Amino acid sequence: MKKLFTNIKNFFKKLFKKEVNTEVVQSTHPVRKQYELNDIPQELFSLAHQDESIHDTKFETKPVSFIKDAMHRFAKNKASVVAAILIAIISLFAIIEPIVDPKNKVQSSLGFQDTYYSEVLPSLGDATRGSGFWDGSKKVEVRQDQYDFMRFTDAKRPIISKFIKKEHIVVDSKFVHLREEYDLYTVRQDSYAMVGCQNINAQTQEQIDAIKQYEIEKGVTILKPIVDVEGYINRFASENGLSVTSTIVNNLKLIYNNRPYNYAYYEIVPKKNDNGDFISGTAQVVIDENDNCVPIYLQDSNGDLVYQKDDGNGTYTIRVDYYEYFTYMHGFEPAYIFGATGNGQDICLKLAKGIRFSLMLGIGISLINFIIGLVYGAISGYYGGVADLIMERVTDIISTIPTIIIMTVCSIQFTNNVSLKASIGATGVLILSFLVAFVYNGWVGVASTTRMQFYRFKGQEYVLASRTLGAKDGRLIFKHILPNAAGTLVTSCVLMVPSVIFSESSLSFLGIVDFTFSGISSVGALLDEGQKYLSSAPHMVLFPAIVISILMISFNLLGNGLRDAFNTSLRGSED
Repeated sequence: MKKLFTNIKNFFKKLFKKEVNTEVVQSTHPVRKQYELNDIPQELFSLAHQDESIHDTKFETKPVSFIKDAMHRFAKNKASVVAAILIAIISLFAIIEPIVDPKNKVQSSLGFQDTYYSEVLPSLGDATRGSGFWDGSKKVEVRQDQYDFMRFTDAKRPIISKFIKKEHIVVDSKFVHLREEYDLYTVRQDSYAMVGCQNINAQTQEQIDAIKQYEIEKGVTILKPIVDVEGYINRFASENGLSVTSTIVNNLKLIYNNRPYNYAYYEIVPKKNDNGDFISGTAQVVIDENDNCVPIYLQDSNGDLVYQKDDGNGTYTIRVDYYEYFTYMHGFEPAYIFGATGNGQDICLKLAKGIRFSLMLGIGISLINFIIGLVYGAISGYYGGVADLIMERVTDIISTIPTIIIMTVCSIQFTNNVSLKASIGATGVLILSFLVAFVYNGWVGVASTTRMQFYRFKGQEYVLASRTLGAKDGRLIFKHILPNAAGTLVTSCVLMVPSVIFSESSLSFLGIVDFTFSGISSVGALLDEGQKYLSSAPHMVLFPAIVISILMISFNLLGNGLRDAFNTSLRGSED
């Protein structure tokens, strides 16, 4: 039995030894043999670097700074790059537009405005007139009487820029006397030509002579014969056996004076019903043998047309082709790229000024809040303890009061403060209200974020190691903690800009802040003004809404890109 165990033991020893020593060196060389590991000859070994010394190699590339590496990572984020480009384009528009736009050079306390061109549609000028695209016209459907009013005007610019079609309409009902039959015209109506000719007051004869001299030099016609509205109404009333104070005469005055019939004046025939009574507020023009409307110009005793009428108080009434008169007065033709507001101000110019004000306000307030919040949050987070407890309770109290309440109180108090308004003006009062309202508790969010970042990093090993080596508090804060928290803090600062812009726009839109007499504008004020014209002139809201939407989205994408770029944990990494 003992011998049997010994044989089994030797068998396993040989088996184990064989497994260990049966590893071989495989070679693909035709003359080299295969050797067991323990039997490899020494002459097969040779030194790889026998004639040279081995040492560390110097880096050939230059070290990458923190900012350069952050910008390198930021450039890889395509969405953030596009957002930055959009913000840059909008900012350049806000800077360049007021410089190159001649309307901005017209001296006025409230900026350029012309009430005759209120609500005109967007136009690129004469280059697109009649094309139907961005030419200040719109497609309308009108009946015969309206079409006759529109198709003739003694102004240079035609009201109908393009004729589209004419169709005969028959409206039947179960009642025979309610059947209606008429021609319906579809045309493109030029909103700039709707102004037509207007009566204006000239202070002196010299002003009229200057206009006549300009007409000769430029080869244009500005002065037009004066329309005898009152005289025609008196003649019409006498011919039809009506009194001047009757309803039909008042209706005639409304037809003449209200838009869209204030661009030209013609002889008219009011419509009558089946009983022979005049239909209130309706009329059709008189057409002559040449298929033209018959004007009602004022004539003197000799039968000559009157171009200027002495008002008897040292002034004169003249009738002018207002499009040409506008060019004469300002030196440029009326063209509103984004259209005009309800009081005749250029939306493009106001939008540029509004963007500039909103961006300056947003960036300025964001920087102030960022600095205050950074210092406050750094002290609270770094030292902690009782100081942190007290400072946190202060921020809790401040943050409980909404910004809208602070803004309302400031706006009312500062506006009613006569001495303050006299010293800094209406614009200064408005800006001061924004500063107080947005800075009052705007820094609380940055302080909270900074405090959390300091709690996160102040206990890290590298901070403790630096403290052990004798680093002061200033070095620990600015050299070790802040760089690591830069990504989150920069994002907070960038995202604060659209927040301020949106808050300012909301306050302006709600009417809490009034820009009317301040001489400045904002995107929110344009939205507030345009909401009253959503049905008649939607372009007044469209362009400000597009701009503020692009700004909000772009700043958020930019903030996300900067957050990733300044994240120190990603430094040196490749996507």
